[in-house]
Amino acid sequence: MLKGHKVMLFSVSAMLLMSVVTAGCSSSSKQGSETSTSSTSVDAGKKELAPYQIDWYIIGPGPQPDGELVEAEINKITQPKINATVKMHIIPFADYDAKMTALLATGEKVDLMFTSNGNMNYNTLVGKGGLVDITDKLDQLAPDAKKLLSDGFLQASTIKGRNYTMAAIKEKGAWLGFLANKPMIEKYKIDINQINSLEDMEPALKTIKDNEPGAIPLLAIGASRIPNYVNRNLWNVSPVQSIVLKKDASGYTLELDEPEYMKTLKTLNKFYQAGYISKDAPVMKATNADRAKSGFIFGQLKPYVDVQVSNAYGAPFTYHNFGKPITTTNDLVGSMMGIPTNSKDVDRVLMFYNMMYTDKQLINLVGRGIEGKHYVKVGENRIEYAPATEAGKKSGYNPAETWAYGNQFLTYLMPGEPDDIWDQFKKFNSDSEIMPDLGFNFDSNALKTEVGAIKNVENEFRPILETGSVDPEVTVPKFKEKLKAAGIDKVLEEMNKQYAEWKAANKK
Repeated sequence: MLKGHKVMLFSVSAMLLMSVVTAGCSSSSKQGSETSTSSTSVDAGKKELAPYQIDWYIIGPGPQPDGELVEAEINKITQPKINATVKMHIIPFADYDAKMTALLATGEKVDLMFTSNGNMNYNTLVGKGGLVDITDKLDQLAPDAKKLLSDGFLQASTIKGRNYTMAAIKEKGAWLGFLANKPMIEKYKIDINQINSLEDMEPALKTIKDNEPGAIPLLAIGASRIPNYVNRNLWNVSPVQSIVLKKDASGYTLELDEPEYMKTLKTLNKFYQAGYISKDAPVMKATNADRAKSGFIFGQLKPYVDVQVSNAYGAPFTYHNFGKPITTTNDLVGSMMGIPTNSKDVDRVLMFYNMMYTDKQLINLVGRGIEGKHYVKVGENRIEYAPATEAGKKSGYNPAETWAYGNQFLTYLMPGEPDDIWDQFKKFNSDSEIMPDLGFNFDSNALKTEVGAIKNVENEFRPILETGSVDPEVTVPKFKEKLKAAGIDKVLEEMNKQYAEWKAANKK
């Protein structure tokens, strides 16, 4: 950091003046500016900003060897504008919740962190008082982000009319379906378009197991959520994984009481016993190398997901979806950043994160690394991995997580991604089926103890059930018994009460 470097915060009037000036000399689009100019830039004004380090915790593949080099380049952008440096902490997916829970509990300085409907659930964090209410700060400190997120994202994450998070701008929904290892299905002439259920997949899994030593026919790890991916009516879960919206949208019910859930668990158990699923699946921490040798992987899909995962895994994949895309509250809150109450400078963090929605150079540094070292440009908006990285496999910086933060529509296109990919995303968003409870957020503040206990029970049972490693006929009754002991009936009652009030208030 430059000693004696001083940066001043704009007054509101100065910010407005700068926005007028820059509007006349730079192009912009609905999704954000193509330049690195941000309305939170600071040059002169009333309030001096002291030096500050922003500790940013991101879910991903883990620390990157060239992480400090990338941070140095990021800081060349952030320090002159807001006198802040950025330290990125990329935590492995499998370790993220435990690591972040420990950090927040011990009071460690965490300025910005990934949160979602799944990992470090934002409802739970808000209920525990763990995230800062940023509602009244957005207009002044993150106006660009607010403008872009007002197209549904902010509304979906609102809790009792207040905002605690900012979502990544990307697809607004998802196809439910699976990825398929392209060389394997071509080699054995497997028609994935004929696979429209978990049971339909069995012949293909057997073929792979019998003929591909070392392959993983079906990658199912931890709480795989496969029952949700293969049963459309189970997809719209509440903030509590074990509670889902009823088919008629009249209220919520226990997932364990839905026949489709038990049916899928039985099929998974059959597949596990047949050797189609890894024996250590409940505790397995899958790497991209594991994914590359898998035959099938269930998940949320979007346009050109095959290109993106093929680049990430270093192996060609294709995909098949089950019907039209779905947009739920969960889909709009699946990738967000929140500011923990452990932060020492909320305003500065907001100023920085606003830049992630407008500054193309910044977001591509975070997502793609350093030009010439990690990638080379082959067009105005298109890149390829740098030759020495061997298609990214030996890159010192390849987190492959641009879906997690900021404005994804500003990221450079990777090999195979078409020039019109963002137009395709807009069409995908418009075609998506909107779920009837979109925008409903359960306030669990009065039920912190019960929600925490339920989460612990889910962590005990879902990994073994949803990988098929136990007999569901024996294990599900035990799961349900422990959920009830943890207070799930009380939570369900309160959720349905709030949902009824929400429906009445919104004339649903």
